[in-house]
Amino acid sequence: MISAWAARTFKALRYRHYRVLWIGTSLAFLAFMMSSVVQAVVAFELTGRNGAVGFVSLGMGLATIVVSPFGGVTADRLPKRRLLFIGQSIIGLNFAAVGLLIVFDLITIPLLALSTLVMGTVFSFIGPARQAWIGELLPPHDLPNGIALQQVGMTLTRVIGPFVAAGLIGISFVGTGGTYLFMAGLFVFVVLTLSMLPPSRAVARGGRSFRDDMVLGVRHIRERPRLMLAVVTFIGVIMAGFSYFVVLPGFLENALGRPPKDMALLMAAGAASGFAVSIAVAGAASSRHAWSLMAAGGVVLGLSLLVLAAAPSFGVAVLAMLAIGAGTGAFQVLNNAIVMREAEPAYHGRVMSLTMLAWGVNGLAAYPFGALADRIGERETLVVMAAGVLVIVAGAWAASLPLRGAAAEPALPRPLGGD
Repeated sequence: MISAWAARTFKALRYRHYRVLWIGTSLAFLAFMMSSVVQAVVAFELTGRNGAVGFVSLGMGLATIVVSPFGGVTADRLPKRRLLFIGQSIIGLNFAAVGLLIVFDLITIPLLALSTLVMGTVFSFIGPARQAWIGELLPPHDLPNGIALQQVGMTLTRVIGPFVAAGLIGISFVGTGGTYLFMAGLFVFVVLTLSMLPPSRAVARGGRSFRDDMVLGVRHIRERPRLMLAVVTFIGVIMAGFSYFVVLPGFLENALGRPPKDMALLMAAGAASGFAVSIAVAGAASSRHAWSLMAAGGVVLGLSLLVLAAAPSFGVAVLAMLAIGAGTGAFQVLNNAIVMREAEPAYHGRVMSLTMLAWGVNGLAAYPFGALADRIGERETLVVMAAGVLVIVAGAWAASLPLRGAAAEPALPRPLGGD
């Protein structure tokens, strides 16, 4: 029984090229997850304000909002390996530059925000390209599992990343600057994995412009109600509920009397449960229960944020973060799988670029949430986030009910020469 479960859950890893891409993607996400901790620590230590943590995230949010639609079209038009090679090299250099600025005591909040602007711009191209490339490396029947396993890998790095970041930051001769340099070194290995992969295909577009292809991508989503609902729900939940990291440093110091660096322990706790739940639901990514399980994950996230807001001690906060991780893990894995299943392969890059708008909106919302926490308190801000998540999930569940009996909209391969 266990072997059958493992074969079903990890079946996409049977494909060698997918395994290599999965390893490289996981290393890249490890650096990203470390950066979310170290940049928050640097920003809060420089200013002592939640708003500064949110302001630093504003750069990535602005870039993602503006650039991601173009990134999706680019991913559908150009070879994915080339995009990933260029983009991941830039991110590695960006981390190295920030690390050196910290080492030489030259870092400022505007420079830290500029680094996230660069990262957001680049990620707007490589994120859709990486997702769309999975569609080339896997047969259609194993694509939902491949998408789910990529989310599992990302969640695994959420477990490891905060611990690695906290450990490196705590070493006196490494600190935050050395941690950024370590993250830059990870991208050397990320780029090397690309040399082990076959050239990806460029999709001919018959001379159509970027704008025309973008319009076709939006039309594709609008014509598929379940796809549209999944994308809108993802954007709403990410915006409302995933900005809790902005208030964690201040919540720890002002509400629980703990140092801001303990944020890494909270995030690692959430990531650990998220990893376990991601594996548990990966096999259900293609099942008829995917919508229900996704909604359940959103409800767990909202309720857990309420528990965190009321936490009287660090121990209770850790328990709340375990539940938050479980909710976010289930929601993300299943939503991404649903989106890729409902979209046709020729549109994968553009569709995923629109889901990436969620992270841009999240980055924009981070600053107002941080400022709100400075004004009304961290606990009260967490309650606002929780209420937003629960309202959005309830609305999405109600809207999905009439769509359950609709005829399936299969993601059938389309000719590469056109749409």
